[in-house]
Amino acid sequence: MFNLKKKMKRLSGLASDPGAQTLLIGTVLILGASAAHAVPQIMTSYGDQVGWVSAESNAMGATGTSVYRGGISNIFNPAYLVMEKDFRLDASLALDQQHEDRFQPLFDSFDSFVVDAAIASNRNHFWQTGFGFAASLKKIGLPLAAGISLADRYAFGYTFEEELRNPSPFPPGPGEPARDALIEERARNIDGTIRDLSLGIAGDAFDRVSFGASVHYAYGDRNETNSVRDYIASDGDDSYTSTNNVKYDGVNFTLGARVVLSERIEIGLAWESALEVSGDREQTMNDASGSVVVSDEHTITYPNMCRVAMTFMPRTDPRTVFTIEVEYKPWSELEDSDFSDPGNVQNLTDVTDVKIGLEHTFYNGIPLRFGFRHMDTYADRDADVSVFSSGVGAPLGGGMISVSVELSKVTAVLPHQFPYPADFFGDNFRSDPFARVDDTRFRIGVGYKVVF
Repeated sequence: MFNLKKKMKRLSGLASDPGAQTLLIGTVLILGASAAHAVPQIMTSYGDQVGWVSAESNAMGATGTSVYRGGISNIFNPAYLVMEKDFRLDASLALDQQHEDRFQPLFDSFDSFVVDAAIASNRNHFWQTGFGFAASLKKIGLPLAAGISLADRYAFGYTFEEELRNPSPFPPGPGEPARDALIEERARNIDGTIRDLSLGIAGDAFDRVSFGASVHYAYGDRNETNSVRDYIASDGDDSYTSTNNVKYDGVNFTLGARVVLSERIEIGLAWESALEVSGDREQTMNDASGSVVVSDEHTITYPNMCRVAMTFMPRTDPRTVFTIEVEYKPWSELEDSDFSDPGNVQNLTDVTDVKIGLEHTFYNGIPLRFGFRHMDTYADRDADVSVFSSGVGAPLGGGMISVSVELSKVTAVLPHQFPYPADFFGDNFRSDPFARVDDTRFRIGVGYKVVF
């Protein structure tokens, strides 16, 4: 923290212009932050579907295809960069709290269902960041606008920990662990994300039509560690630690259009090309027999996506903005080099993401925002995600600070992270091969926007 303050002090002395100082300080804060990300188990394979972009956008249901979001419009719809008339900087930070509870059906001795019993519970906190800068190029004689942004696209972060204990209420038999004795400690930790460093440009083609394009350099890593510490030597299990680490990079682009139907209605269209990321992977396995290391190359080809949105601005004073957008992503077309067979062998689901946002600005210049979004998960067509969000803004220091709050929930039936032993105490204790997993995420975001 002290080193970061020293960097900010040195950078602020490089320019006397307050806007330039804000840009430099914001860049250090965002690029220098070491972000970790909260992701439900069901989204750990190929990344988060409910990522963080900015407090302004996420408060309105993560909308942006037909609403200007500064440099972040590179991600949603680069055509909206034309709305920038000066220079705009956006920087944001979010705290993500993830609650995961796992349940198993409990039956009595007559095989009658009694209740869903909790078998594991985890609480974790994560950080995420976003950054964008947009500028009008008309001051240098070009009828264009440009933007640069850094945003998380596919976050993988997930943490699971549990203790396996002897559940028997009876005195232990010969060679059996004592009642409530610790049998195993198991943990699964995943960290990393694929970020987009994006550069976009836009211009007016006709009186009411604008076009834009942005190119994205995707980079990042995914690091997974699974570990089991076994305390009972007679159960046939051994302690082990396995890792799966890979670094990715790739390039894709987005094309967008903005159509102004009237002073009250705008239409936004965007298409993002397929993204192929690849990198060197190293897998290790450490157990009582020794260590094994395997290195290879891993490639993921994410599918393209289409976005269409409409923004309505009714005759209100102060201004009210209502936007609705639909994002379609055919996840069934995803390709993974670990699955060489053609076709959707993983049975991934195509996803339609519906987003709704509302912003009303009061007479004192303070905006109040609400949002809602709903989508299926790509890993399970029976599991869907609903996100409720709200936020508020306030003028501060020549710019505007924004705060957002999001609450989302997803419930899925998933296989266990680690197998449960079936050979203790005969057949008195049995476990279903699947668990009902309830994942609740609460996210608070803070962002700052300044135009200079």
